[in-house]
Amino acid sequence: MSPSKALVVGAGVGGLTAAQALQRIGWHVALYEQAPLIGPVGAGLGIAPNAVKALDHLGLGAALRDRGLRQDGLEIRLRAGRRVARIPAAGIERRYGAPFYALHRAEMHRLLMAGIDASDLHTGHRAASLTTATDSPSVTFDTAQGPVTETADLVVAADGVGSALRAALLPGHEGADYAGYTVWRGIVPARRAASLGIAPILTETWGRGARFGVAVINDGQVYWFAGESVPEHATLEHDLGKVAGRFRDWHAPIPELLAATPEESLLRHDVYYLHARLPTFVHGRVALLGDAAHAVTPDIGQGACLAIEDAVTLAAAVERSGVDDGLSVYDAVRRPRTQRMARASGRLGRILQTRNRTAAAVRDSIASVIPTPLLMGATGAAFAWNPPSG
Repeated sequence: MSPSKALVVGAGVGGLTAAQALQRIGWHVALYEQAPLIGPVGAGLGIAPNAVKALDHLGLGAALRDRGLRQDGLEIRLRAGRRVARIPAAGIERRYGAPFYALHRAEMHRLLMAGIDASDLHTGHRAASLTTATDSPSVTFDTAQGPVTETADLVVAADGVGSALRAALLPGHEGADYAGYTVWRGIVPARRAASLGIAPILTETWGRGARFGVAVINDGQVYWFAGESVPEHATLEHDLGKVAGRFRDWHAPIPELLAATPEESLLRHDVYYLHARLPTFVHGRVALLGDAAHAVTPDIGQGACLAIEDAVTLAAAVERSGVDDGLSVYDAVRRPRTQRMARASGRLGRILQTRNRTAAAVRDSIASVIPTPLLMGATGAAFAWNPPSG
């Protein structure tokens, strides 16, 4: 008897993890990605304890520890450099059962590609439509050679925050909401970062209407991100010098990092998330996963992590209960947690990105007086997740 077949649409972190998880339980998986190739693109990625535990469950934890850089803690600073909060790594690991890692997104992709047959990865395939027949859903893709239709026992829609498959399944849903800010991202090469002596502590610095985050990642590189509150569809010049000018009087090593960043590594994305809850993540034998189901803002550092959780939960449910009942379990388990976190991320983003002087002062004052145990407890909703047992 031939193994069950799954079509995974989207070869990002969520789609690749779903492929790994389904292969692990004996499924044949075909991956479809709209990009013409999968290359070393993107910036940094944080893998929080909940996602570390999920990767351990899939047998990928050793590869993460080999490729990623364990973080010594998390901290918050103000633009002049004063530290207002810190969570030490030892406390995170003791409380949640795993450390926090950071690595280049491309390195994470390489990790998740291991063991996936190249013949099962199809690039240049943009999902155009689908059918949701009870036992054999199909997806039609637009390709350079014309439309291609593929059928399987299960379709996993992991095609991102602007998911075409979500729109096809739920045409009445209003789609993603603008979070109120844009994010610039960059990577400083190890040879330029070495002299800056930055410790492996995930750091976020708050200003009014702007934030700046720093993480040392694999191979001595340093990843940074800069959030700026701007109107939706604002026309911003793609200019590293302009970004550096915005943060020129912020504490070290922020100006130094920007000065050391190669222009070609600069990325910018407006931030969107799913504020309006989906009524279901499942339609027939099609399952929405990751940002397609519950896009969050970067404010809680959980976008990739929740997608990894989804993949582990989906495969475990299907293995235990079969496709149809397993998808019902997946929907029931994943929707409450992820939708709650999506809404929370939007609220937090509005607070952290506020341009209002008084509101920013209150935000900073509250952060500076929260005891570390209480601050750690606030992360528990995300970090305390554990993979399905058995």
